[in-house]
Amino acid sequence: MKKTLLLMAVALMSVFTVNAQNEQFVSTTPSNKNVVLEEYTGINCGYCPDGHKIANQIMDSHPGRVFVINVHAGGYAANTYTTQFGNALANQTNLDGYPSGTVNRHVFSNGITALNRGSWTGAANTILNQSSPVNIAARGTLDWSTRELNITVQLYYTSAEANATNKLNIAIIQDNVIGSQSGSSLNPAQVVGSQYRHMHMLRHLITGQWGEDVTPTTAGSFVEKTYTYTIPASLGSPNAIAAKLEDLQFIAFVAQGNQEILTGCEVEIENVNMPALSPRLDGVANVEILNCASERAVKATVSNVGSDALTALTFEYSVANGAPQTYQWTGNIASMQSSEIQLPNFNINTNTNQVIKVKITNANGTAFETDEKSVTIKKLVANGGGTMTIKLKTDQYSAGSQGTENSFKIYGPNNNVVMNVPSSQLTPSTVNEFTWTPTEDGCYRIELKDTYGDGITSGYLRLYDANNSQILNMSASSSFTLLNAMVAVGTVDIDDMTISDEMVVFPNPTSNYVNIQTAQTIQQVEVYNLQGQRVAAEIGNTNQISFSNLANGLYIMKVTTDNGVSTFKVNKR
Repeated sequence: MKKTLLLMAVALMSVFTVNAQNEQFVSTTPSNKNVVLEEYTGINCGYCPDGHKIANQIMDSHPGRVFVINVHAGGYAANTYTTQFGNALANQTNLDGYPSGTVNRHVFSNGITALNRGSWTGAANTILNQSSPVNIAARGTLDWSTRELNITVQLYYTSAEANATNKLNIAIIQDNVIGSQSGSSLNPAQVVGSQYRHMHMLRHLITGQWGEDVTPTTAGSFVEKTYTYTIPASLGSPNAIAAKLEDLQFIAFVAQGNQEILTGCEVEIENVNMPALSPRLDGVANVEILNCASERAVKATVSNVGSDALTALTFEYSVANGAPQTYQWTGNIASMQSSEIQLPNFNINTNTNQVIKVKITNANGTAFETDEKSVTIKKLVANGGGTMTIKLKTDQYSAGSQGTENSFKIYGPNNNVVMNVPSSQLTPSTVNEFTWTPTEDGCYRIELKDTYGDGITSGYLRLYDANNSQILNMSASSSFTLLNAMVAVGTVDIDDMTISDEMVVFPNPTSNYVNIQTAQTIQQVEVYNLQGQRVAAEIGNTNQISFSNLANGLYIMKVTTDNGVSTFKVNKR
């Protein structure tokens, strides 16, 4: 989130406004250009998240020198995220694909400004090393009670500019816009649950399509412009989205005309009349727990959009519409900052889609209820053993000489790789078959990879047991780079086997019942799955237990007698 200063008193605001008009805060020392990277993007563009990641990396490598404006335009864009300015901006670049970007709208080659994402870093470094004829600085205030924005921009020309008239632009961009995005796993830092956190999104140009005229541009010229703008409840067109004050940033830049940008800066905003206490729950995301147990976790992203630091929060969450549970968090989230908070592990039903719902009900000891956020999670766990068969059908983009986007690995109980099938060993757009025989009991992980990040959109990875029964289906997913599934083999999370010579169980394998033959007095018989959950039991002196209602797979049967406990591995077919 943007760094801001909180102005606590209205009287101070008046002093600042008077001083700002009389004070020259722009530097007069010659300096190099700053970069304005305009990225042309859209929610249906599979490689656009990779562009977002690259743009963020450039910006993070040059703090205060690089400013990103994401322009949603063209056929890949959703109307909700477009503006009245986007198409005209895109059309002048002569772009031929998405994502494309311009770096200061400079023509680097071929007479066009549009660059592919692999060229942005080099282009930015080139611009950053060029001297600028003009310096820029901007300050402003944002009143949260009236939504009135006041901005003062100052320019100082350290040398004569080639054009007698320049153009000053002020863009409103918005962070934390949650929505869909193809290929989102190419930029996991912005994934929120099953959705995507859009950043630096252009929402409006205060100064119009191409900016306001600036003159003179001779060496030693000082120019000051002031703007007052009331931010509406929503911004953009034709289907505007809510303009959340805490997520807005303002970028000022000066250009020779409609093209070459000379330099730019972020407007330093002082917020007035902010609410004191205002936590915001931005989203909930899955936290994978890579074992064969039936447990999972989620993390909540919380933003502090109030003036007071958040030091204590109460979360209320439910699993699959179960009874609400609470979690008490303590820490510190400063004003206008955000943090990810992981909730305690909870039990789930494996191999089943389940909805986890989360909300905040108390902040700093005061009742404060946020909107509820949810995420759908599914933990794939199979019971295996013996010689198993893996069938992997590659996705629809794995065709011809281009090879395949898919590969998989199997990791053993000690996280060692026990099977590695790279893309070079897969035949594209067909079903590839492999066999796998675990050599020890334990919890194994199957890691399925898709390099493009759109999932195996017309394929799958399936695991079959020794009887050719399907025990695992890693099916098509719209967006992933890595997808994990767990396979429990043998005595996972169960005490070591203590087979008794004085007891016989049969038939094994079984399809219905298991009989117990012993001279001892039986107290109870229990059946556990390989996650350690009891799935069947018979209390009292009995010599038989039913497996007929259990799914096929391996189970552990414990028989308790007067002489102790005997444990058997039983295969249900």
